[in-house]
Amino acid sequence: MLYLESFAQRVQLAEIVSRWLVNRPSGGDVARLKAIVNFNTYIANLWVDWFTEDLLRRLHGATPARFVAGTKGVIKDFIVEHCPVQTPRVEDLIARYRRFPEDFYRETPFGGRIYFAEDGGAARFLASTRIKRFRRVAEKGARRIIDFMFAHIRESADALAEERARAAGVPRAALITPPDLMIEEFRHAERRVLKAIRRGTIQSELPIMAVPDVVGVKVIAEPGGTDAVLDALRAAPGVTILEEEHHHGVYNAVNVRMAIPLPRERLRDHPPSGGAVHAFTQRGFTSRDLTGRYLEFLDGADDHVLLEVIISTYDNLLESEIGACMHEERVLAQRENPDYRGHLATNVRYLMDYMLALCLAPSNEDLGEVPIKLWVKYMPDYADALLRRLVCEQADLSFVALSAEPHEAASGPDRAVVETRV
Repeated sequence: MLYLESFAQRVQLAEIVSRWLVNRPSGGDVARLKAIVNFNTYIANLWVDWFTEDLLRRLHGATPARFVAGTKGVIKDFIVEHCPVQTPRVEDLIARYRRFPEDFYRETPFGGRIYFAEDGGAARFLASTRIKRFRRVAEKGARRIIDFMFAHIRESADALAEERARAAGVPRAALITPPDLMIEEFRHAERRVLKAIRRGTIQSELPIMAVPDVVGVKVIAEPGGTDAVLDALRAAPGVTILEEEHHHGVYNAVNVRMAIPLPRERLRDHPPSGGAVHAFTQRGFTSRDLTGRYLEFLDGADDHVLLEVIISTYDNLLESEIGACMHEERVLAQRENPDYRGHLATNVRYLMDYMLALCLAPSNEDLGEVPIKLWVKYMPDYADALLRRLVCEQADLSFVALSAEPHEAASGPDRAVVETRV
C-alpha cells in the first residue's frame, strides 16, 4: 500500500491506491480520494507553518518573517542575495549563478515558504518549508510501486532459472544462461506479475510502500550548530524522533524523520476561507458543505503526521540549490533510470499522475473502471489526453491555491509577498 507519511489519512489513501492498481474502484472512491488529497494539502500548509515558526522562535528568540515562494528561482535568488558566507567555493557558485541564471532551473514550480530574520536591515535566511506538488507526489509514489513490482518480477525470473538448473541437474550458480534466454525469462516473469495484477490477486501481497518526505523543512544551522537544532527538535512538544541520517561528502546535512502530533483542535478553528474556498470549489467541492466536510475529515485524521527536517549550513544549502548536488539534477538523473521507463513502470506513473490530477478536476463522478490498466499498452498521447480532459489544462497550483491565508500569494521570480507575524 502506498503510504504518504505526511498525510493525516494515510491508510484510507493507501487502500484506494491498492484497489485502483488492480482496477477495482469502489463507489465513492473519487470523492474520498479528492477529500484526502486536497484537505491534507490544505492542513499541511497550516501545521508545517506552525511547527516551523515555533521551532525558529525557540532557536532564535523571535518570530521570523516569511513569504511564499512559487518557483525555485525565488529561493535561489534569496540565498544568493543574502549570503553570509565568504569562501572561494561560495563566491564561485554565486558568480556562476549571476552570470548564467538560465542554467539553474529557476522556473521549476515550488510550493513552500522562506523564513528569515532581519539583522540591522539585512535579511538572514533561517529556514524553508516545502510541500511536494501533486506531480512530484505521483512520481515518487510511482517509483515505490515500481520498485516493488520489479522485485516481484526478478524473484519470479530467479524461480524460472532455478527450475532450469534443477532440470539440468546443476547448481543454480553453475547454470549458464544465454542473454536472449535471460530476457525471455524476465518477460515471462513480467507477464506472470501482470496476470496477477489483472486478476487482482497481487493486491493482498502489496506491502507498505512509504513516501516519507511529502512535507519537509530545511533549517539553516551555524557552523558547529547542528546539535543545537537537533536538541530543539527533540524538545518540541509531543515529537518522536524516528530516524537521524547524517550525510557526508560534497553535500553535508542531517535528515531527521520525526512524528509530530496533529494539532487537530487548532486546525478545527481554521476551516478553508477566502481564496482556498474558490480553489476547493474549482476542484468539485460545494462551498456550502465545505466546512462540514473539512471537520469530518479532521475527525477521521490520524493523531500524528510524519515530517522530514533537513539541517544544513548555508554553504551546503548553496551546494543543494546551485552547486554540485543541485536538486533538479538529481531528479533528472532519477528519471533516466531505465527501471522507471519500461511498459509496466510507465503505466504505474500514468496511473499515479491520473489519480493526483483527478484531485484537481471539477468532476466527482465515480469510475466504473480505472482508465489506465497496468497490463495494457498505451501511447503517451492517450495518457496526455486523459489528463487534459480532467483538468482542462489547469496549472498544478496545489500549494498556492490551497494556501491557508487568503492574503497570501505566491511570489514569482521577481516578486515576493512578505509577512511579519506580530
